[in-house]
Amino acid sequence: MSETTPHENPLVPNKKLRHIYTAMVHARLLDEHIAKLQRKAKANQRLAYSFGEEACRVATAIELKHGDLASNTQISATMDLLFGAPLTPLLRNITAVISGAQTRERISTNATIVSRQLPWIDGAANRLSMAMGAALTLKTQQQNNIVIAYAYQAELTRRAWKHVLTLAAQLNLPIIFVLLPQADGKGEATNICKDARTAGLPGIPVDANDAVALYRVAQESMGRSRGGDGPVLIECISCRAIGQRKNKRSDPILHMKDFLTARKVCTEDWAKHAGEVFLRRLAAAKH
Repeated sequence: MSETTPHENPLVPNKKLRHIYTAMVHARLLDEHIAKLQRKAKANQRLAYSFGEEACRVATAIELKHGDLASNTQISATMDLLFGAPLTPLLRNITAVISGAQTRERISTNATIVSRQLPWIDGAANRLSMAMGAALTLKTQQQNNIVIAYAYQAELTRRAWKHVLTLAAQLNLPIIFVLLPQADGKGEATNICKDARTAGLPGIPVDANDAVALYRVAQESMGRSRGGDGPVLIECISCRAIGQRKNKRSDPILHMKDFLTARKVCTEDWAKHAGEVFLRRLAAAKH
């Protein structure tokens, strides 16, 4: 497929757009694989899913560099996959965790993959404190690296969020907060982006299903934080009202597919079969 089309965007080349889409498809397929395993095995230890969050996670993590760190909301395999964990041992570890043969604190046993993720601990306040501590260490050591910290807005009160954001701004930390969409719509109604700007850092709302917009905002935010200009908050806003039926607009993968095909970045056939090789690898790893 030609890399040059009438719709080529130098800021986000077509090759990168296809890479983002493929990574989103792979993340969805891996989650579906895990869900199926857990239904069959009546898992002793359950792994979390990232259904519907593929754009938020892939677009913000796909350009993280060696030495960057990630703080996750849950113990899942998505970040291991995005960081390049070899699939066969990753699937073996997933099966071991679900069966109870391996503890779920870490899924990947690849030392490089493990070193890029902060330990998961219960409680958003504790996880964010750890993430900010890691960011302060990177800053103190004058490393050109950042921390990306995922969280749900409802995990903290508005007062607690103000405290976290104010402290991050005061310390000028190289950290990007990514607020994931709350699937159930519950939680305290707040304007977290406004609170971020009041605290002294950019607060940027982005459509949670728009991987292209998220990618561009993430790249600008990473450049800012790597350049010593401090933290950024990206709030992933769900555009689907509570109770609204799932449709192309509310599914990030279908949304991305429509974007790519409308601009002739890929064909319908290419998009339809983008996950076939990955599916075959999933099937082969079972044997």
